[in-house]
Amino acid sequence: MTHKKPMTDCSEAICFPFHRSRAVEVQFDAPEISSNAGILLLRQVDGRIGLCAKVAACLTDTRDASRVSHDRVEQVRQRAFQIAMGYEDCNDADTMRHDRVLNVACDRNIDAGGLSSQPTLSRFENAITGKELNAIVNVLEQEYVNSLADDTRCVVLDIDSTADKTHGQQQLTFFHGFYGRWMYHPLLVFDDDGELVTLLLRPGNAHGARGSRMMLTRVIRLIKKRFPEAQIVVRGDAAFSIPGLLDRVDALRDELGEVHYIVGIATNSRLLALSAPARQTAAQWHGGGMGHVRHFDQFQYAAGTWSRSRTIVVKAEHSAYGENPRFIVTSLDDIAPQTLYDVGYCARGHAENRIKDFKNALFGDRLSCGKFVANFFRLLLHAVAYRLMRTLRLSLAKVDPALGALQFDSIRLRLLKVAAIVTQSARRFLVRLPIAFPLADVFRALARRLIVDTPELCTD
Repeated sequence: MTHKKPMTDCSEAICFPFHRSRAVEVQFDAPEISSNAGILLLRQVDGRIGLCAKVAACLTDTRDASRVSHDRVEQVRQRAFQIAMGYEDCNDADTMRHDRVLNVACDRNIDAGGLSSQPTLSRFENAITGKELNAIVNVLEQEYVNSLADDTRCVVLDIDSTADKTHGQQQLTFFHGFYGRWMYHPLLVFDDDGELVTLLLRPGNAHGARGSRMMLTRVIRLIKKRFPEAQIVVRGDAAFSIPGLLDRVDALRDELGEVHYIVGIATNSRLLALSAPARQTAAQWHGGGMGHVRHFDQFQYAAGTWSRSRTIVVKAEHSAYGENPRFIVTSLDDIAPQTLYDVGYCARGHAENRIKDFKNALFGDRLSCGKFVANFFRLLLHAVAYRLMRTLRLSLAKVDPALGALQFDSIRLRLLKVAAIVTQSARRFLVRLPIAFPLADVFRALARRLIVDTPELCTD
């Protein structure tokens, strides 16, 4: 990345003595160079899906227009691109604001004084209102539905929560006994292709399923509005087998048709009693020398708080470590129990990999503002970065399938973090990448594919 001019004398050189025949001398006088040329690919992705502009359109700008140097679209792009490139902290803006590639990607001339500083971005994040947050969430959900293929027949929604550690006196931070920490408790929904559908920031002591009914109702109605005949399947762990959520999905199925769930359910004495025949069979097979046994069965069950009887699938597992029964509750009662468990339920574990991309690669848990609303906005900016990176990865997979299968941080390190010399003339920006760039051919092919997919942005 581009750095501010050092305080020391730039003419002072450092000499390394390790070379056998010549001195190795380092001087600090090179022209301004960016190490983030891959931001240009992200900018082309954003031009194709228009997400940053749509998010910015949700924001009310009450600043004096005559004094505004950085509009909301520029600021959303600056934050989203920085997050995608691994500069998740607002403090990073004090240096990154001078990065020449980032300036170009945010539609700013490189001699225009730089992008927003850390204080400017902090004021930006803290100016957001709850109404604007709702508008952005609606945009994310609607854009997801718009992005689905016209021939969509089935949509699987994986819902899960995660723990974001908090520090100090942040609003609505609470201690969560299960995680054993002070935290926020975000709720996220991914589809089975790995797209982040929607999310919600919740107080740290929120139950795992809090907010899930309203969130899923909105998304399911949007999908059904565009695809009335499509099947929708909600998957989640045992935290989501609460009566209110199951009843809500049942009601949506009665109203809209083909809305189902496959949800884990915690083991209890009644489930153990009803599954006794299956567990005994597994124990007999194991005792008969079959080794590790997995036997599946299903039965009807109604908890005291449920409004109706529902289908329970049991995985009766028995090994050298003893028995390990697992249960799921589902509205899909016409599919073989093992298929429901192995293919239907266990695949929801991929959502944990999506959360890794969101938190580990894109630092989605970096919620360090004091205000809860500001932290929710930050979470949404990380969601924008996720959408951009995933769209980029989908295009990359068509150019280089091996690279397109990597996690976001690996793609960033190998393809996006590349040095570039950027110059500006009256008619163009010239971005010069190294001759020795190992993935130059991939970068070139991906750029061409993105440009073809966004013809309206191309100029001579």
